[in-house]
Amino acid sequence: MTVPARHTGPVRIPAILAGARRWTFAALVANGVAQALLAAGAAVLVQRTFDGFSAGAAGEASPLALGSALAVALGASAWLRGRAHVDGERLGQAYVHAVRMRLFRHVLALGEERARTMSSGGLALRLTGDLSALRNWAALGLARLTVSGLATVLALLALGIVAPVIGALTALSVALAGVLILASGRPLRRTTRELRARRGRLAGFLNDRIVRLGVVEAFGQQVREARRFARLSRAVRGAALLRARSVGLMRALADASAGAATGGAVLSGGVLMHLGHATPGTVAAAMAVGGLLAARLQDLGRVYEYRTGAEVARAKIEEILAIRPAGVRPRGVRRLPQAAGPLTLDRVRVPGRLGPVGLEIAAGERVLVTGANGAGKSTLLRVMAGLIAPVRGRVRLDGIRLDRMREEDIRGLITLVSPDLPLLKGSLRLNLSYGAPGAPDEALTAMLERCGLEGLLARLPGGLDTRIAEGGFGLSSGERMRLALARALMVRPRVLLLDEADAHLDPPSRRTLAAIAGEFPGTVVFASHQGSGFCAGRTLRLDRGRIAEESGAPDSAHPPACRSVHLVEVS
Repeated sequence: MTVPARHTGPVRIPAILAGARRWTFAALVANGVAQALLAAGAAVLVQRTFDGFSAGAAGEASPLALGSALAVALGASAWLRGRAHVDGERLGQAYVHAVRMRLFRHVLALGEERARTMSSGGLALRLTGDLSALRNWAALGLARLTVSGLATVLALLALGIVAPVIGALTALSVALAGVLILASGRPLRRTTRELRARRGRLAGFLNDRIVRLGVVEAFGQQVREARRFARLSRAVRGAALLRARSVGLMRALADASAGAATGGAVLSGGVLMHLGHATPGTVAAAMAVGGLLAARLQDLGRVYEYRTGAEVARAKIEEILAIRPAGVRPRGVRRLPQAAGPLTLDRVRVPGRLGPVGLEIAAGERVLVTGANGAGKSTLLRVMAGLIAPVRGRVRLDGIRLDRMREEDIRGLITLVSPDLPLLKGSLRLNLSYGAPGAPDEALTAMLERCGLEGLLARLPGGLDTRIAEGGFGLSSGERMRLALARALMVRPRVLLLDEADAHLDPPSRRTLAAIAGEFPGTVVFASHQGSGFCAGRTLRLDRGRIAEESGAPDSAHPPACRSVHLVEVS
């Protein structure tokens, strides 16, 4: 999948009724109207059937025919309710898919620097729990509001035509129930927000401890972490119970309103029939409509619940969408010419981490960057790679600013190898070809041999199809780093950036790394504490984000002394 283009405009949650989802919503509207018409027709059939029996004659049609027609109407109404459920789910899933893709693409466009500001547990909750809340609103809330709302209103109108007094009293009871439900729903927003926050803390804690389970085990803190998890879990349980009380009250009022509508129709109909103002058929029709209304009113009673959950979830998702990418790239960009050129940093600055730094690295040059921890080596290489956009200054390759180039062009020209860019969970083939999709197996195998990993390939039972655990767990640190190097080299970049790539490597792995870097046909920038035998034409020492010392000639791409060193190292 192509990396999404970065943009300057605000990112918003997709509208529910957009694109093909409009047609699904139109089907729900038609469904609600059809259910209301069937309810009205059923009421008329019930009235005529009962009045016919009371008169001792069939009237215009036989009771059997009227009963059959009533059965057909009820069956059609049941089918429409089932169809409404399917269409509602289709609307909900289509909407959630659109939101999920927009959220995921936005996170991809943010880059690692911005994504670090979000907890992985909170992000996972937004991609699961919050999206479930949006799905419930679209599939169950909005769909039921549309279908049951239309059916209720039109059925009440039909009841008002058949029995005006009964219809008016029933409508009054429904309206009163709606007011009570809305009034009782005020605490629901607060309890829903609190439950969402508690779940987010629990998810964040669980994700952090599972990822760093080795630290917990190494320090023997299993009991302590279990107690902390229990406290967080009890907090979630308490918040869930508070929300359940609010939800239970609303559902009880909805059930009571449904019973009141049916009971009110029966009582008022009985009084009117006793006074001679209504026939048994009219009362029976009112009871039938009241029964049909009961199910719809129960549906409507949960709409506010779904709406509240969706509003809280939407606010949390919008918090992520409001984060701006670290490096904003315009849509009108230039492609980089094929000729090699220098990598230039024009007084770049990253507050608190780097700069100002001015530097020009010639095409094919070897540069070693040294410095203590926190000196700014990793930040410098990430700025060179276009992964961090400097607040001031520009980075240019071949004279073209990186912030005027397409993202995919940069990734094909400059690659970074770093312990902070671990292997992905998936096959060995996926990891090797991640930056070069579709690369043939022969090329992958040759790259493994070039990086000294033919032994690893031979011992893996599935070869290139062998599954690699998350972060390369189960492989040695040297194997992980050499696989990361092979992954970068498969891109065939012009500039290779090595960030502490020699950390935790044994001497043979260091010699392999130095030899590969020395033979690389393009520019190499190696950030390291010790250099690991890396033969550089120029050495830079960083201190507090600035170049404190520089030695060597800027234009010495391949110093003569390097050739013999590499020959000795790889022999």
